[in-house]
Amino acid sequence: MVNAVTWVKENGLTNVVIEIANEYDHNGFDHDIIETAEGEVELIRLARKTAPGLLVSTSGLGHGGMNDLIAREADFILIHFNGTKVEDIPKRIDALKKYNKPIVCNEDDKLAQEAALALQASVENGCSWGFMHSKLNQYEPFEFHGYDDDRQVYDKFKEVTGK
Repeated sequence: MVNAVTWVKENGLTNVVIEIANEYDHNGFDHDIIETAEGEVELIRLARKTAPGLLVSTSGLGHGGMNDLIAREADFILIHFNGTKVEDIPKRIDALKKYNKPIVCNEDDKLAQEAALALQASVENGCSWGFMHSKLNQYEPFEFHGYDDDRQVYDKFKEVTGK
């Protein structure tokens, strides 16, 4: 992580956010420090010390929640909605507003109408929404077909952005 953050800093990249670990709370990591909230807080602090000014966070599993220690330390709240029902999205977002930080959902694997509804619920409640089409662009070989990946989702993007 230090090498990556140093590289970002040394290359003068300013339009970058750092995610310490994607879904830190699963058991697929080789280093114990990554799998605990306390370890994530330590790594967030190390990233900030290495490159002051970069925005740093970490994400958990698809439950749409954030550990309190991480939420207090992170520069923004980074969540996933993969395992969150659409009707539960507003209350998940509302529970995170107490930290008074931007709330970013950068991963949701819902498709079609369900995904469009998740996007709308996220935006209406003050959270971004990140589309992850697992079948096409989560695993190799990666495929990106833009609008054809999921027309209902891209139509909803157009609607909520006014474009």
